Amino acid sequence: MPAVQHATVNVHYLDHVMTVAEERQVEATEDIYSENGMKLVAKGYAINRSMRDRLIEHKLIKPLEDCMAVSDGVTGRRCAETAERMLDTYPVLRAICTSGSRVSLVKLMEDSTFAGRLQTLLTVYTEHQAGKLDHAVCVALLALSLAQRMLPGENDVLGVLLVASLSHDVGELYIDPKYLQTDAQLGPKEWRHIAAHPVIAHGLMKDLAGLAKPASALILDHHERLDGFGYPQGRRSGEVPESAQILAVAEMLGGMLDKGGGLLQQAEVAVKLIHGEFSRPVIDAVSKTFRECRDVDAATESEALRDALTRSHELGERLGRIMHVQGEFKPLFDRASPPFKGLWTHAQERFESICRAWSSTGLDVQPDGAWLQHEAPTMQREVAIILKEINWRLGELERELHARVIRHAAGDLPVLERYLKEVRAATGLAEAIAA
Repeated sequence: MPAVQHATVNVHYLDHVMTVAEERQVEATEDIYSENGMKLVAKGYAINRSMRDRLIEHKLIKPLEDCMAVSDGVTGRRCAETAERMLDTYPVLRAICTSGSRVSLVKLMEDSTFAGRLQTLLTVYTEHQAGKLDHAVCVALLALSLAQRMLPGENDVLGVLLVASLSHDVGELYIDPKYLQTDAQLGPKEWRHIAAHPVIAHGLMKDLAGLAKPASALILDHHERLDGFGYPQGRRSGEVPESAQILAVAEMLGGMLDKGGGLLQQAEVAVKLIHGEFSRPVIDAVSKTFRECRDVDAATESEALRDALTRSHELGERLGRIMHVQGEFKPLFDRASPPFKGLWTHAQERFESICRAWSSTGLDVQPDGAWLQHEAPTMQREVAIILKEINWRLGELERELHARVIRHAAGDLPVLERYLKEVRAATGLAEAIAA
């Protein structure tokens, strides 16, 4: 699993810095020394690819992140300009952010200041690849809008959420980029690298002054779920603050935005799909937003119906085969260690919630989905969204169960991996789906 060690330069982070340095001036803000006192880069000198090997070979007295700055770094004004452009581009985003708004979100961004390590991290993150600033600002707009609905009058939370939203993915800078590619095939072992990014970001920001420290706590929790099946710590209800849940939902919405159509309906389905994942106030806030902005939350009905009918039969067979393999492995799992049994029971609860979501569509009884032809477009879209979410949650369940067995019941890992292999064979998937 990737880790950030303050005296060691992370090669992936440094490569991103080198990429940014091709377009912008990256300058040492102080002398950079190796741990044995050798000056590697003098204050004021440009950091470029010629220095890469030298910085990798030596441990540093101070972290590189604190010894450099990128020219024309991320500012509140730049975030505000990006926000204005995105609000003009996405009508549904504009509707969400203006419906019931009491504080100008664009003005809040414009008045924000970033300095030191925080600004450096934000700048490298948003500059190393196109579209990253758009994503970060979009998540910020969504999180702030939801916070205004759920936590009226708590303006101090808005500033923390803004910093957390903009920097929630900076930990990705320290992960091998091959794992972050859109078409990357991520098995459980590869997923462990991705799942480390909240921990990495938290470690980078937890000791900084100002809003970065409380923001780091939200970042650490933004992939947690109240039923205990999130990551990286598997926290449960009562351990995840509402502001971290807001950030989690905002990121979910932001990830859906570029895929077009039915953004809020997708989010409403996703937050309700697994009972106990999100608190009732979060679910109610998303549902209320959907009702307020329904007119601009459009989707293509024919595509939704076609997707639903294509997925329905395949998914029904898949769930049935998984349950069959479960039955075959039950005697082995019954003889496993107590820690494994606890993990398996928890995973079974999640799988049963997924099966209930499948049953809610009615396609378990009528798998051909012919009845959907006569339903309203809204219902067709909802069924299509549920099926898509179920497929994602099954893969997510596999990865998380595998990771937890490695951490807490490694002696039973061979049995689990045999099970996953059987599931893969039974379902005909390139990647196993656990339950």
